[in-house]
Amino acid sequence: MTSEHAEIDLLRRSMENLRLIVEYNPQLPWIADAEGRIIDFTDRWLENTGLERDEAAGSGWLSATHPDDVEPVTQRVAHSHATGEPFDVRVRLMVNDQYRWMRAQAYPRRDDEGRIIRWYGYTEDIHESVLIEEQIRWNADHDSLTELPNRAMFNACLDKALGRALTDFKKVGVFLLDIDNFKDVNDLMGHHAGDDLLKSFAARLKAIFAGEGVVARLGGDEFAILIENADNRQQLADLADRALTIRETLFAAGRSLECRVSVGVAAFPEDGRVATELLRHADLALYRAKSLGRGRVQMFEQSLLEDMQERVAMINRARTAVRDGTIISYYQPKVSLQTGELVGFEALLRWRDSCGTIRSPAEIYAAFDDHDVADMIGQTMTSQVFSDMAAWRARGLAVGHVAINVSSAELRRERFAGRLIETMERFSIAPDSIEIEITEGVFLGAGSDAVRRSIDELHMCNIPLALDDFGTGFASLTHLRSLPVSTLKIDRSFVSGVTARESDGAIVSALITLGRALNMKVVAEGVEEADQSIRLREMGCDYAQGFYFSRPAPSETIPALIQSWSENSAVISLNRRAVPRSSLGRGGEGWAGSRIA
Repeated sequence: MTSEHAEIDLLRRSMENLRLIVEYNPQLPWIADAEGRIIDFTDRWLENTGLERDEAAGSGWLSATHPDDVEPVTQRVAHSHATGEPFDVRVRLMVNDQYRWMRAQAYPRRDDEGRIIRWYGYTEDIHESVLIEEQIRWNADHDSLTELPNRAMFNACLDKALGRALTDFKKVGVFLLDIDNFKDVNDLMGHHAGDDLLKSFAARLKAIFAGEGVVARLGGDEFAILIENADNRQQLADLADRALTIRETLFAAGRSLECRVSVGVAAFPEDGRVATELLRHADLALYRAKSLGRGRVQMFEQSLLEDMQERVAMINRARTAVRDGTIISYYQPKVSLQTGELVGFEALLRWRDSCGTIRSPAEIYAAFDDHDVADMIGQTMTSQVFSDMAAWRARGLAVGHVAINVSSAELRRERFAGRLIETMERFSIAPDSIEIEITEGVFLGAGSDAVRRSIDELHMCNIPLALDDFGTGFASLTHLRSLPVSTLKIDRSFVSGVTARESDGAIVSALITLGRALNMKVVAEGVEEADQSIRLREMGCDYAQGFYFSRPAPSETIPALIQSWSENSAVISLNRRAVPRSSLGRGGEGWAGSRIA
């Protein structure tokens, strides 16, 4: 009897242990009959769902299921019952008055003949892990700052849209946009201001194109819009014009920054039949829109592709010229209009092609916008110029100073000034024997802060600075006031009409007066006629250069030119007839892109 009691007690404890294991398991077990009707739950299952046992039995548990999940879960359960396969589904169940993601799994129990007699299953709370998965998926497809679709999602949407367009015979439009002056906002007001501006533009783009297309942020300040089912190109152009209504004016450091968008548009199928081609062509159109003054819409045209191909060819020609050592320095004299004295030279770039023909920089002008190639050209030119200057002075020649044109791409290099000074020291070139020529274009676009740092470093080393093409920029007076400029160069477009047009004469006279008032030397560029030199001298212009005095010449001819430039012949040259124009362009052209005639 004692033994039987012990066995009963052991069995009771074992059953209790099994019950507690089931009850305390985070998974919620249940049992269903052969037809899949629930016949038993744990108490915790009922407590979590808030259902009574008789309410949940059978198929009553579906009343706690999210309406969107009822049909898919019942279909999956029916399939398992029909096939005998275990099932594994995700479903949202009401728990404590909120829907939570659950995983329901069940396995069949069969009798000796293989018939299903029970289903044993459990329900597991996976809500937190599902939310994490959804967040990961959302992050993979969206930009965290603006909450717009990102580049990956936009590309996927574009691929699907092109697939539909092939069967629907409809146009698909791709708009690429970026925010004008965005870099200045970041630099002057901080990245938090830039982020706020991006969120504002994103929200407004989303509102403007709601129901019309997919708006995405591709990165930085670049956005994209996908338009489906367009009827024609004009409709796409009209839609793109809506983006131009977005304008915000910000004020920082005494400046007003007008932020708006430039838009490039490409259309399927005429502008491209695959996503990569459409995006590339929309990007070309955007580049053209910005180069034409920003704040505008540009439709893709075949000529843009041809221009791009020519730009690539120019860059490759320039890269090859640097590699092969066929970049050549030419020099154009700079003359005192009062005495006829040779006071210095401007170094000009030429390059020799594979046939040995000397070419103008106009044929590789796109290379000066490529930071790497422009920097290589600049280093090659400065080394050649300093080497030539050292050789001339070793012969006792009075060279005066040599002006060197510097492109914006070079000035944006962090070590530009330091590297230039190191090269000068290597050739024993004194700071006052050179002059760095820049144009106002160096301050446009990204990197203007780096340009200013380079200029300040040059000034600290007493290297003179000349402002080239003066009068043709947008903020000339501002730059004159803020930059350490010692020489003002009047653009040839005004000099050419100084005797023929009263308005040009008045402008030149005013610029000379301005330069003198600011204690700057004034140089007139592109002087090609005796009457021009005489008129400029009468106006009080200090110096001039141009074909009237001399064509640009290779370095090996400069010693003879200096030796033959006597005071008498120089004074006479101020009144002699103009020499024929060079086949390589107008006088005074430098090697930076803005100096190419």
